[in-house]
This record gives sequence, C-alpha cells and structure tokens, in this order.
Amino acid sequence: MIKYFQCLFIFLIVSGCKSLTVLPSKRPVESIKVKRLIENLEKSELKINSFRARIKATFTSKKIKQSLNINLRLKNDKFLWMSANILVPVAKLLLTNEKVLFYEKFQKKYYEGNYEFLNSLLGTNFRLRDVQNIFIGNPIGNFDKSKVKRIDNPDYYVFINTNSEKFRTTYFFDTENFRIREQRFLLLDNKNNILSVKYPLYQKIDGKIIPKRIEISSFVNNEFVSIILEFTRVDYPDQLTIPFKLPQGYSKIEI
Repeated sequence: MIKYFQCLFIFLIVSGCKSLTVLPSKRPVESIKVKRLIENLEKSELKINSFRARIKATFTSKKIKQSLNINLRLKNDKFLWMSANILVPVAKLLLTNEKVLFYEKFQKKYYEGNYEFLNSLLGTNFRLRDVQNIFIGNPIGNFDKSKVKRIDNPDYYVFINTNSEKFRTTYFFDTENFRIREQRFLLLDNKNNILSVKYPLYQKIDGKIIPKRIEISSFVNNEFVSIILEFTRVDYPDQLTIPFKLPQGYSKIEI
C-alpha cells in the first residue's frame, strides 16, 4: 500500500508589433517555423498564482485497483499540497522548492528530505515547478530552441526535446488552443522506462483552460502503473492554507 501512495503522489499567442501569430487550425500548419511556433506554445501556457482542486483518482497496477479522493492546493513556485482520502484522510504530501514531505497512515511511514526520493523512483530530475505543471497542464521543462526538433504528425504539433541527459521528452500540442495533449518521457537508462502524461479533456473555468482529466501511465522497472485524475472542482483562491505536520511515532522511509 505504501508503494501505491508513493506512485500516486509522484504521479503531476505571441504578441509584439513585428511578431507573427500562429492562428488556430484543425490541422498542424506545416509552413510555420519552429521558433515562431514554440513562441506561440509558450504564450499559451497557463499563468496562475494559486490553484485549488478536488480530484477523483483511480490507481491501477498489476496487483491492485483503488479509488480515492484528493484535495490539491498549490501556490506558483511556492508549494504543492495534497491530502488523500478514503472516507477519512489517509496520506498527505507537501512539496516546496527545498523539501519533499510525505506521510501515510496505513503503515505509519513518513519521508522528509529533498527531491532525490521522487527522482530516484522515476529516474528524472523533477523539481517543484515540474510537478505543479503536471497538474495545471503545462509542459515540463523549458524549451531550448537549439535542441527541439519538430516531428510531422497529422493531428498535433509534436516536438522532441533532447535538452536533458536523463530523459528525452516528446510533446503533443493541440492545434486549436495550443494546450498540451501529452508529454512523454523516455528515460535514458537502457531499461526502456517510460512515463506518459495525457490530457484528453480540458475545461474552461473563469477564463482559464485547465485539465479536466489527466491520464498518467508509467512503465518503470518492469512494472506498469496507471493513474487517472478527474477534476471535479477547481477554483483560484487568493489565500491558501496548508495543514501539514509530521506525526509522532512514524518510521522514516529510507532511500
């Protein structure tokens, strides 16, 4: 059960007088230069200060299928907080720029440390902003135009980013609203490990286009895991509380 919660919590228009805006279309525009297209995609990223959501999560692996409810709160570049509930609270997670804190009540385990814990499980080098971007539907990592290659696709704008030495990322962008439809991470560790985050449904709330459903799947260390996140309620409060305190008497998770 502890492994389930570890996996769950790990699992996320150009302006200017001389710039050319890429207009929305039902099919990719082949003639647009990569640099100009990337500028449009970056402009379409969700800019948000605070975010609160209720999520129905379904976890599936070879051995278990479990549903639970998650309360999510995040402040841009400050923190991400989650509380998981199965009738009663069963686990909590708090991410800051410096720390990862987590505990679960079934086996009375906790973790307090840096992002080495998270990245050791995924083979990545994620930080707070990367995890926040998963939940709000922004691409992970910055585009380095010199290391981005566009791939022909009949339905999406597709790019491969080779900027990281640990993994290779493939991005699939919608041609109409330029929001991301999938980001796929191939871990360069000779084990064919892969992490995929799909965004099949979006919703517009208070003028912002945000995910309504996220589908996370991973094949890491010969184990397949699927997590479906369905956003049932979303708002953007100015003030957010983060109730979190490591309980007494729990044993620490060692890396």
